[in-house]
Amino acid sequence: MTISIRGKLLTALSLTVGTGAAMQAQAYDCASLSDYANTTYAAGDLVRHNGEAFRCEVGGWCSTGGAYEPGVGWAYANAWTGLGQCDGSSQSSLSSSSASSMSSVSSTSSSIASSASSSTGSSCANAWDASVAYTGGAQVTAGGFRFEAKWWTRGDNPQNAGDYGPWELMGSASCGGDPSSSSSSSSVSSVSSSSSSSVISSSSSSVSSVSSSSSSSVISSSSSSVSSVSSSSSSSAISSSSSSSGSVDVGELCEDYPVYPNWPQANYAQKDQVVVYGNIAYSAKYYTDTIPGSDDTWEHVVNCDGTAEGGPALLSMPNPTDPVSLKVAGWPNQVVAATPSTTPEIVDITASIASVTSTAILTNAFEAAITIAQNAGSKTVVIGGDLLGSIVADKGASLGTVNVQAALSATTASIDASDLSNDAKGVVQAYNLILNEMAPNAVFGWELTIGSFANDYHSGYRSVWDAASKAAADALYSFELYRGDNAADIVAFVKTTETAALTSDQWDNGLRFVKQVSDFIESPALLSVPTAQAGSYFLGTTSAERKLRHAAHHNVFAVLFDADSTSLSDKIADYATATVPLYYEGQGSAVDDNLELTSNASLNSTLLSVEQTMNTEAFLYEVSQGSYAPSTVYKWNDYLKALSSMHNVGIAGKKLWLLDEKADDATNTKYAKVAIAAFLSQSMKETIRYNACDENNWSIGTGDPVDYPLSSSCGQLQQDYASYGVNPSTGEDHPYSCPLAPKMEVTATTHAGWYGAPAPLFAAPDAVLEEAGLLVNGAVGYWNFGGGWCAETPERIDTSKQAWERDECKVYVGQKAGEFVHNGAAGKSVEGCGWWGRGVIQTTGRQNFGTLNHFLGRSHVDPATVGTVQEGINVAPAPADPLYANLDFCSNPQLICTSQEHKELKWIAGLFYWVNDVQGYNVDGGPYGDWDYLTELKAYVDGGMQGTEFIDDISGIVNRGCPDSSCPISGEVDGIEDRRENFFLVLEKLGLNPQ
Repeated sequence: MTISIRGKLLTALSLTVGTGAAMQAQAYDCASLSDYANTTYAAGDLVRHNGEAFRCEVGGWCSTGGAYEPGVGWAYANAWTGLGQCDGSSQSSLSSSSASSMSSVSSTSSSIASSASSSTGSSCANAWDASVAYTGGAQVTAGGFRFEAKWWTRGDNPQNAGDYGPWELMGSASCGGDPSSSSSSSSVSSVSSSSSSSVISSSSSSVSSVSSSSSSSVISSSSSSVSSVSSSSSSSAISSSSSSSGSVDVGELCEDYPVYPNWPQANYAQKDQVVVYGNIAYSAKYYTDTIPGSDDTWEHVVNCDGTAEGGPALLSMPNPTDPVSLKVAGWPNQVVAATPSTTPEIVDITASIASVTSTAILTNAFEAAITIAQNAGSKTVVIGGDLLGSIVADKGASLGTVNVQAALSATTASIDASDLSNDAKGVVQAYNLILNEMAPNAVFGWELTIGSFANDYHSGYRSVWDAASKAAADALYSFELYRGDNAADIVAFVKTTETAALTSDQWDNGLRFVKQVSDFIESPALLSVPTAQAGSYFLGTTSAERKLRHAAHHNVFAVLFDADSTSLSDKIADYATATVPLYYEGQGSAVDDNLELTSNASLNSTLLSVEQTMNTEAFLYEVSQGSYAPSTVYKWNDYLKALSSMHNVGIAGKKLWLLDEKADDATNTKYAKVAIAAFLSQSMKETIRYNACDENNWSIGTGDPVDYPLSSSCGQLQQDYASYGVNPSTGEDHPYSCPLAPKMEVTATTHAGWYGAPAPLFAAPDAVLEEAGLLVNGAVGYWNFGGGWCAETPERIDTSKQAWERDECKVYVGQKAGEFVHNGAAGKSVEGCGWWGRGVIQTTGRQNFGTLNHFLGRSHVDPATVGTVQEGINVAPAPADPLYANLDFCSNPQLICTSQEHKELKWIAGLFYWVNDVQGYNVDGGPYGDWDYLTELKAYVDGGMQGTEFIDDISGIVNRGCPDSSCPISGEVDGIEDRRENFFLVLEKLGLNPQ
């Protein structure tokens, strides 16, 4: 439930005394607490004030009286949590696991839960009830088992509790047997909840097992397997006795529920009616017509695939941290664009729906497939035909029994068909088995058709997922075509002439389908299209209009046209002079490839030896005022990978300077350590201290129409990040700037963590937010940091959803309060606003991301401009083998923070800035015209590393734009003392002694 801060004691920690009765706050033993005084308090400190107990949540605010005076100040609830009225007794707080009773006024309307429950109990006596509050020691039965409460709990299903939940499994309930003696314990009165809850047990029905790395699972086992579950309750749990060897059929647990946008009523749900959205079932608390799970009118029932509550369901729209690898055997390291006369040889296998009409016909189909496979060699094989497309909708249920084993066994004795099922899944699995057995060196995959859904209007990725991608992903997962020992390698997509030609917007729909399905199965995509319909779209009228990079962003490694034409061939030939790369082929960092970090062995030894020291003593973030912990975002080993890449490989001819060729090793060691410390001193202040890769929303009191506007993602302090690099006179973009991206849907990965801290920044098209009902007069709202108190702090969140789609109090891990208010108060939308700062020294704006992308990633720059002067810039070519050719920072700038394959990226982004703007600082004339980074660094080292002038100059460049502690226009450096202390700390950890 969602409860306001001011009312949380009266609603979460208290008990109702009948209809209309007053609420009684939970009592608290205040004997050991000191009285509140206007002094300094840290997070976690307890005080008593005006007869109530309070706990400090935000140290900096708890230290202030006035507005933050506990229980009195108008903003106190933003800093303090009330624990209850002082009664002087030994009563424990709500979080205690004590089995003592919770006192309350008795009422005929309240229900009493007591641990005087029978351990066996006939008919499972004392069955768990979601509406009842239980104290520690209370015992209940659920799903044929007996559980004991560890502490006070209400609404937490015992079967979902896991190792860290409020319930402990005590054993079998032996329902129906003779009651045994029970232990007496405490009781608590509670209001009966209006929402019912039921527990579904699988003593005889069946669920296939779901693999999970989690220590606790939604599905617990005991004896059998479940085929279907039907419940109208608002909360269910599934228990099975011992699961079968297969996987849970996605959606099986929710097959009796309508799937949004279908409703149980005309266009709404009534109380206790269940609707599925995003493969999660939600129950309406009362009348509601909002998207299931989007607000407090809904409560979670079950993840339809059996995955644990809180995280993404298995069949969720993919939101990967890294792109799919587009390295395919036999294909070049570039997006291929080819006509029939130039296409690499592809072998086709036809799998038709007609082949399953008899065993004889299926036998012939398998014989044909085996013959083709035996001759495939290392070619690419595509399994086409109408079989797969025909069985996607119902996952083959309509086919019934098919004699797969008999048909395949009749073709050859060399393939063991005994593990195949005699149904639709067995048919398609047979083709995978044939290819893996008979063509072990071939690349193969199944073909899907881009259907007429692409011609329809879709607001964004979620709309396409619901309309087409989810069904295809569901079928591929259910048939296990892309997992297991016989998994296919690629997935092929075809746009036929049987459907109407697509506009540019409609091609976006088609490519979203391609990306979502290929992301879900984690396989690269081969795309076949009609020349007449798609030639101009993918190859463009000019080189600037080509969509091949756009295709690569959607996991396409090759675009194959169905007919030759002179015009298309000419365009392909022109494209061949500047192709779109797919991945990096050179050597990466020293840490990855066992290279030398630098040419200085002594320096290398030091850098490799201080990993633990730097991680635990330097890379620290502020947990609360004055309290620090090792960063979970920034690690020394990732930094060394970035340092190696930038020092040894560099970008566009520019490398990270560490060593002077004319100096001896001892001097060079000092030079390098000072250069490293200078960079890290800024990083530790700018982002590491906040454990942040993304820019936080800190727009409070900054002149915006409202505090913490959601439009902060567009630019804070009235900046416009999308306009960075735009010539104010001509309106033209910097030649390296990323294109405007109005269709980008993106959410920040990191965020502030204080009590009620704003949600991660996000950007989305107006159409997407409009469809979700989140725009008012075309504008977004704000984050209310003082509202939306969270009864439970989430430890997992559904990362398949963007920030604006997430459930209340489940916007980010660790959320304790705060909520979105979608009232248009920001006065602008967040369309095309994905250019906020990212990385250890943050890269911000289209120009900076574009420069990074051109020289480091998959370049977006029009090849026709290379070598020409645009907006006063001589446009340089992209590197022939860019370090991150598999990444497109213009299409997805969030890769800097999300990438798990390249965790060093957050450092690379900062070092790229450093090489260009600090190491490369150069201005003509004025007071800083003579300032040179290398000159100043060497002078500092050669002069005995004295004073702070050098690090002050560095801090000035990073924080204010000039090499000084105070710049003429932008003013004094922020946190200059912290930057100095960071600099000296790193130097000392690296073995130097600054003065």
